[in-house]
Amino acid sequence: MDGYVDTAFKSVADVFQSLFDSGQETGAALAVYVDGRLVLDVWGGWADVARSRPWQPDTLATTFSVGKPLAALAVLRHVASGAIDLDKPVARYWPEFAAHGKDQATVRHALCHAAGVPAVKEALNPEDAFDWDRFCQAIADTPPEWEPGTKFGEHALTYGNLIGNVLKRATGKTIGQVLREEVRQDVYIGLNPTKDVAEHEHASENWPTEAIQGHGDLWERALGNPRGLLETEVLNGHGWRTSEIPAVNGHCTARGLAAVYEDLPNLLPEDLLAEAIKPQVEGVDQLLQEHAVWTLGWRRDGGWYGMGGVGGSSAGHDEEKGYTLAYVTRRLGTHDRGNACWDAMDECL
Repeated sequence: MDGYVDTAFKSVADVFQSLFDSGQETGAALAVYVDGRLVLDVWGGWADVARSRPWQPDTLATTFSVGKPLAALAVLRHVASGAIDLDKPVARYWPEFAAHGKDQATVRHALCHAAGVPAVKEALNPEDAFDWDRFCQAIADTPPEWEPGTKFGEHALTYGNLIGNVLKRATGKTIGQVLREEVRQDVYIGLNPTKDVAEHEHASENWPTEAIQGHGDLWERALGNPRGLLETEVLNGHGWRTSEIPAVNGHCTARGLAAVYEDLPNLLPEDLLAEAIKPQVEGVDQLLQEHAVWTLGWRRDGGWYGMGGVGGSSAGHDEEKGYTLAYVTRRLGTHDRGNACWDAMDECL
């Protein structure tokens, strides 16, 4: 392990170190802010499968759904600018989306996972997902799972293209451009291939199957199409890294993720930020099949708002306890490792 540790939070760093000592972790980073001050910025392990390239302070990792709030933030920046209206139909900006009875779906519905298209109908392959217009057309051509606004369910792979195409049609900018130009230089959607990127590996041989199957029909249709998207040859490939699939292919450092949460008051006007992190829908999530509270981009639980991603990364801010934590990993498995760091932080405080 390397990096910076405030001695008051050494016990949290010790838990992070223990993940490597036990073999649970092979490459990861952890960053924590408390009351606006960076108290932990640590990393460890290897950035490649061959274990020849040590993890560096600027090593980037795919964070999957942890990037959904980043995508939402990019759109909300242009709600603030006046280019996008939360309560106007998606079809005002993207007319083709109105097909099959989706004309009443609003931008607000899209941001809080209530637009009704958590899965696409057409069978796709990874190359289709790398093609922005191709994937967006497949979303537009899909009939809704429910009447928009009447239910909600995490839009696992479609979320970023759905809200991102609103942004693109309204402003001419992509989510990745807004992040690079207006937010930070160490959180990316659409990556320059020269960057230091961690190679991902599966924690178990059957991890892609375990991640997709056995969680319900909608989950399987949502995460399993495009087929093969979670295979390492895709995740470590040029197309995945350089294209924009904002729901899932953000590449971040832990420090960068945590810093975005800390900087939210400077990135959005006060009234819009209050609206953005306020609960918008609550109840049984149709995809997750569990109780969930969604804001305009973040999942909420009491005073905490943030997001976890399939594979084990997570990031969020706890308003009640006054801290922000981000954990990123290249070893795709369960959330046990990140949860251990969250628990250690709670105990330390």
